[in-house]
Amino acid sequence: MPAFDLTTYLERLGMERPAVPDAEALRQLQRAQLRALPFESFDPYLGSAPDLDLDVIVEKILHRRRGGYCFELNALFGAALSALGFQTRRALGRVRKGLPEGGPRTHLLMTVTIGEERFIADAGFGGPGALEPLKLVLDVEQDMTNGRYRLIRDARTDETVIERWTNGQWGSLYGFDSAFVVDADVAGANHICATWSRMPFPNHLMLAGFDGNTRIGVFGRNVTRETAEGDTRTVVTSEAEFASLVRDELRIGVDDRMIAAAWARIEQDTPLPAEARGIAEKTL
Repeated sequence: MPAFDLTTYLERLGMERPAVPDAEALRQLQRAQLRALPFESFDPYLGSAPDLDLDVIVEKILHRRRGGYCFELNALFGAALSALGFQTRRALGRVRKGLPEGGPRTHLLMTVTIGEERFIADAGFGGPGALEPLKLVLDVEQDMTNGRYRLIRDARTDETVIERWTNGQWGSLYGFDSAFVVDADVAGANHICATWSRMPFPNHLMLAGFDGNTRIGVFGRNVTRETAEGDTRTVVTSEAEFASLVRDELRIGVDDRMIAAAWARIEQDTPLPAEARGIAEKTL
């Protein structure tokens, strides 16, 4: 396998190579990737499962300036961390988003060991995950740039669950365990996410990223913009508005054909009423 193109990766993130693989470097890398590389599910929404060959991911995200979903974004992140000398380990999580238990193991993340400390490294979660790595410690509130988080233990499922403080209460994002993850696990999870009708990706276009300090989450034609002052929710009403959102705000390099094909599907869906959008967006 050819060496990972770390130079192009760092250029895409707009940062210099860290001097040492320490906790501060990990923090800078995760924050930079989340800000630079958007979450997007155009491929499964338009009928194809993403190719998880690392060379294909590099071409798609670094050279064609697309985004990806967790299997692509965290594969890229993991390759970069390994090239920089970090000790990483993959994990598969069950997305919960407020529910008492998750679905199938279909979220790829990593843990990173630095000295005596372990961190959750995740640059591929489409929901409101932490902008910086969380320390892998239980029952300790951790204030990140974009919110307050904590990890708890679910004794019934034997999972570590990430929670975020939202609207005056703790809400679960996803849970994961310590099972060893092999390539076949990831390939199977990718296939399920991209093709199973009960998963959201074949049925809804989901996008997420940052425009400056504003986090933008998209579920079909429904858009949520999160800032320190609060959230605003809007509905996209035209293909031109959709194209501007994708290309100008989220900076996803998709061509006119993909824009038109995605919008044609979105137009078939009835816009969600405002009170229902938050429920639907929990699938992000």
